[in-house]
Parts: sequence; structure tokens; C-alpha cells
Amino acid sequence: MSIELITWEPQRRRPLADDTDPESLHDELAAGARTGETVDVTGGDGETITLNPARIQAWSIETKRE
Repeated sequence: MSIELITWEPQRRRPLADDTDPESLHDELAAGARTGETVDVTGGDGETITLNPARIQAWSIETKRE
């Protein structure tokens, strides 16, 4: 399964670790957008990505089963 976080403003596609729970990630991003706190996620190659959801205009999480 592959998981990608797609953001607009700034527009970017970020591959995420396969064990990422899309529902939990969405909840964390929504909470961070309200509180202004950053959210750390693990990228597809194992690096840590720090996001500031309050500065992201919109996002979607796509999952593909392979």
C-alpha cells in the first residue's frame, strides 16, 4: 500500500511511510490547524517531516493498495 499526503498552497506530494494511519493523520492535521501546533510524520524513505497544518490551505491523503 502506498500513502501520499497532497497539500495545496504550498502544492506538494509527500510519500508517507506504509504504516501511517490515514484517519489518525487527518485528525492530527485538523487539530494542528486549530491549535497552530506542528505535526511530525514519517516520510516514505524514513525521514521525519514536520508540517504546520495552520499554514496549509488544504490537504488530502491518498492510499493505493498494490
